[in-house]
Amino acid sequence: MVAMDYIEKFQKKLDKEDIYLMEKLVTTNSWWDTVDMLAQKPVGSIVAKHPELIPELVEGWAVDDDMWLRRTAIIFQLKYKDKTNDELLYRYIKLNSDSKEFFIQKAIGWALREYSKTNPESVRRFIQTGPLAPLSIREGSKHLT
Repeated sequence: MVAMDYIEKFQKKLDKEDIYLMEKLVTTNSWWDTVDMLAQKPVGSIVAKHPELIPELVEGWAVDDDMWLRRTAIIFQLKYKDKTNDELLYRYIKLNSDSKEFFIQKAIGWALREYSKTNPESVRRFIQTGPLAPLSIREGSKHLT
């Protein structure tokens, strides 16, 4: 956890090449607390500064055998708010919507819930159009009236 705090404190100094260290950390001794911090903070920050990493790397994560990389692809935009690429978010969700994995279903719901604070109509339409796990729908709908 000390390493996570250190990474978070200095995330503004991270550069494009550091994404490979983040990938290694996401896939090594993974659990939701470390993966979630890495995904939404350093990974989100690095990818925001270097969007070319999306086709170079993140696209592959969205369909990787490693569920923690898939979770990272789904939630890396959590802090983006109005800068969220909803087309990308929804595509990654659709690629993983049939997953039976709790941590994937929960990530989908979390990503939708956070984005619904910025664009509730878009999230509402998305939830209505596609098959999602009940957990994802429940989590994603929490802020929708």
